[in-house]
Amino acid sequence: MSQKTLAIDTAGPVIGVALRIGAQCWVETERVQRGAEARLVPWALELCRRGRISLSGLDGIVVSNGPGAFTGIRVGLATSMGLAMSAGLPALGVLSLTPRAFRASGELVLSMLDARKGCVYAALYQERHLVEGPLDIDPSEALKWVDGRNFVATGEGAWVYRAVVEAAGGKLADEPCHPSVDVLAEIGAAAFARGEGVDPVGLRPVYLREPDAKKRSPSMT
Repeated sequence: MSQKTLAIDTAGPVIGVALRIGAQCWVETERVQRGAEARLVPWALELCRRGRISLSGLDGIVVSNGPGAFTGIRVGLATSMGLAMSAGLPALGVLSLTPRAFRASGELVLSMLDARKGCVYAALYQERHLVEGPLDIDPSEALKWVDGRNFVATGEGAWVYRAVVEAAGGKLADEPCHPSVDVLAEIGAAAFARGEGVDPVGLRPVYLREPDAKKRSPSMT
């Protein structure tokens, strides 16, 4: 039986929603701008219309739970939780670095998102298995993980620090800001088929760093 999965990715500079039914996938994406988060639910409903399926007919909802943009992660999790709870569906949180790594072709893949302040959110994957990270780390430190081996670097952070990556012998994957929500849907479909979904209230963010606003907040006594 074909898996029917809705995916939501709001962790990076391109947000998106994807619906995968078997081998078919419908996608809506947009670069982050003011008000973009308001499109998530309409996109989800429109994709279900195209796929001729109701939300309650899905097997589950998968969401990128971080690391990445704090506001984006919160919005993505809240939207996914709300949709899943309203439809009585299981949910699943997946590292935002994982679909970016899975999109790239290569045995050893370094997935990076720009964390600003001279750092990246990074994780290293070998044959699609997480072997290092995720960490909020200086890109030069993340590159020590590859230890002189051939590797592919992917994700928006890889292109921000392209010179450092290439100096370490890395090859950059194509399309620095290519949406990965379709791959997220594929990952989710496989996970739900294995029975790995959870109650949506159990979804948790992976931030790796305190929000700046929290750091600036005065302590309450």
